[in-house]
Amino acid sequence: MIFDDMKNTAIKKAFLAKRMTAIASSATKVESMAAYILTDRFNNDVQRLIDGDYYFDLPTLILLRKGQSNRKRKVYSFSEENKILLQYLTFMLMEKYDDIFPETLYSFRKNNPVGKLFRNIRNYDPHRDKYVIKTDIRSFGESIEPAILDKQLKPLLADEPELYSFIMWLITRNRYYRTGKVEEGFTSVLPGNPIVSFLQNVFLLEADSFMRENVRICSRYADDICMICEDRPSAEHLMEQLRKIITNLGLGINEEKSCIVPPGVGYDLLGIKFEPDMTDISENTFLKVSYKMKHRANSICRRVKNGQLTREEGLRLMVGYIRFYYYGKEEDGWISWADRLFQCITTTKSLKKLDHLSQECFRYIATGRHTNAKYRFRYEDIRDTGYIPLVRAYYSRNDCYN
Repeated sequence: MIFDDMKNTAIKKAFLAKRMTAIASSATKVESMAAYILTDRFNNDVQRLIDGDYYFDLPTLILLRKGQSNRKRKVYSFSEENKILLQYLTFMLMEKYDDIFPETLYSFRKNNPVGKLFRNIRNYDPHRDKYVIKTDIRSFGESIEPAILDKQLKPLLADEPELYSFIMWLITRNRYYRTGKVEEGFTSVLPGNPIVSFLQNVFLLEADSFMRENVRICSRYADDICMICEDRPSAEHLMEQLRKIITNLGLGINEEKSCIVPPGVGYDLLGIKFEPDMTDISENTFLKVSYKMKHRANSICRRVKNGQLTREEGLRLMVGYIRFYYYGKEEDGWISWADRLFQCITTTKSLKKLDHLSQECFRYIATGRHTNAKYRFRYEDIRDTGYIPLVRAYYSRNDCYN
């Protein structure tokens, strides 16, 4: 039983070790988790859930801006200890039930990295001579109907009745805080709740199985779907069948993001641009990284100009941020941003542009100028900061992936 196993000290330590390799984790966060999980108080909290004492606080609704657009997405924030318990529960669910999902599902899987998908695509369609279905589920995280999920979840968790009852309680109480006040309304499966990824995968199990049975190469990552077909009639038929399955689940296809890409035309998939004979970082990925780097450089430069930092301190902050963003931590099991992309791309075209962007950020912090005066800070000075160019890292690591 998952709830009982959550009290096991060895399993707790395995969870904490895995968190150390997570992108969103730090040693401080993991220490905070351990300070709660490795206690009798945590065991008592789990027992309360087993006994049907659902003590969880109401979550808080937060509206976050989507990227650089003005669109908002809903996220429900939980108290720190509630969130930690749910993260641990998600780990347990993934460990026990991962094998029920087909290998074509890549989101939040235990041992199914996206890099494997990209290698399969390159091997199957290296010259872009096949048809590609690209589609997207509209408002996926906010549209899952708990009544439909209930019919899928109940038989799956037949041997976990206490866990099933707790999950259904969590996603159907439909109450939350907003701007400090309690409100009532449909919350779906509470986007932001750590177990949402598992529940979404259960919800779309029929769609994933359909794709796996009918297409040699296909994938789903959260709401992003891709299928590769031999000809247009097959692609059109599969698209219509998938649309029916999605509609029967009470969801909708985002028609604006749906298309059948003909042979020879490039397409984006999960941050990668697939072109004939070449794969590179997608333009959207490049723009997202550029925005983050420029935003951080502007923030640091303001602090330098206000006298809060010296230019040397500002440069150290920037190089630390860039190195962590691209290369992450050095713990065993860590897979960084660069590791993920280096395994997939076959050109350094975009990496060169990102390296140039990093140099411009350093020069702006060092000189406070966007004019030609910034070149007083030479390339040799940038190299002395400890910055590791992406192109150099790509070539030094490339042999490891082949």
